[in-house]
Amino acid sequence: MQVFYIDGQSQGNEQNSLPRKAKIAIAYAESYPVDPGKFRIYWQPIGDRTNNEAEYYALLKALELIAEKVEGKVPGSIGGALVRSDSKLVVNQVNGEWRVEDERLLELSSQAREVIEKLGSIRLEWVPREENYAGLWLEGKLRPFSVERLREQPAKPSGLS
Repeated sequence: MQVFYIDGQSQGNEQNSLPRKAKIAIAYAESYPVDPGKFRIYWQPIGDRTNNEAEYYALLKALELIAEKVEGKVPGSIGGALVRSDSKLVVNQVNGEWRVEDERLLELSSQAREVIEKLGSIRLEWVPREENYAGLWLEGKLRPFSVERLREQPAKPSGLS
């Protein structure tokens, strides 16, 4: 099973300073469990977003990468994927455990659920911060096998209308 660790970060979010500088990171490995350093990092600046929005954008980008694997655009096959996040908000909202009250997050949560349902065999679970390789990389605490900056702005994952 392939595993994706996701994290979003928004500098300036805590101080309510605008514009915020947000970015996302996705740590990807071909199999689980993952050895530290044996994964690839995909990252991307996403502009002025809140921290919660950045967490959702990281999930949507990971789902987009999974969809590209399913379609054969990225080498490798997909027999299921595990997506791990340290955001209890995102994990619980997407899994239907918590209500989504913010209008913007409701839209992002709906997009994520739609793609997960379409792809099937995707499990989203919470992981403590110290076990989130994407978050540790964003903090400069971990060195991966390779790093790739994603150039395009986050968009709706494949297959969404």
